[in-house]
Amino acid sequence: MSDFDYSSIGKTSAYIKAETAKQSANTQNSLNQEDFLKLLTTQLTNQDPTSPVDNNQMVTTMSQLSIVDNLNSINSGMENVVSAISSSSALSASSLVGRSVLVDSNTAFYDGQTPVTAKINAGDGMSDINIRVYSPDGTLAGAYQANAGDGQMDFAWDGLDADGEPLNAGMYTIRATGVAKDGSTQSLAVSTYATVGSVTLGSTPSETSLNLISYGDVALSDVQEIAL
Repeated sequence: MSDFDYSSIGKTSAYIKAETAKQSANTQNSLNQEDFLKLLTTQLTNQDPTSPVDNNQMVTTMSQLSIVDNLNSINSGMENVVSAISSSSALSASSLVGRSVLVDSNTAFYDGQTPVTAKINAGDGMSDINIRVYSPDGTLAGAYQANAGDGQMDFAWDGLDADGEPLNAGMYTIRATGVAKDGSTQSLAVSTYATVGSVTLGSTPSETSLNLISYGDVALSDVQEIAL
C-alpha cells in the first residue's frame, strides 16, 4: 500500500504547484556546504603565492562552514516537524466531516427530517422566555415558551408547524426573548448546530475553515462546540 500525503488534504493542485515552485526557487538561490567548499578550493587554487591565505582565516572559514551546515540541518529538522504537525492537523480536521458543530448564528438548515437543534443563552437568569421559529419566507413556523431559565439552554425544533404538519426543507430562523430581573424584555443570543460537509486547510492550521451544509464557510476557530 502506498503512503498517502495527508498534508495535501484540502489544498488545490494550483496551491501545491505554487508551493513546490517556491521551494525550488529557494533551493536554487541558496548555497550549501558543497558550494562553499568549491568556492574555498577555487580561492586556494588561485591565491597569490606571495600572499597566501592566513591559517587563522582558514580555520575561521571552516568554522563558519560547520555552523552553516548545522543551521541547515536544524532548518531541515524543523521543516519535518512542521510537516508532521500539518499532517496531524489535516487528519484531525478531516475527522470533522459529517459532525455537527455549534456556530454563532440564529439561522439553521432544516433538511425536512432531522430536528433543528440550538442553544439559547439566558444569561444569569430570565423569565417568560419566548422562542419563535420563522420559515424561509419570514412566516411564523412555531412558537414556544419557557417559564424561566439561565445560562445555555438546549432547544430543538421538530420541523412541524402549530398543526403538527411537517414543513419543507430550508433555512429557518430562531429568535428568543426573555424578561430580565429588572423587568425589561431582552433579546437572547441564539447559536445553532450545522453539519460539516467538507474541510479546507489553509497555509497554517489557524486558517483551516469548515464548509457547513447549506450554511457556508466558517473558520474552525469560530466553532463553539463539536457534537456527534
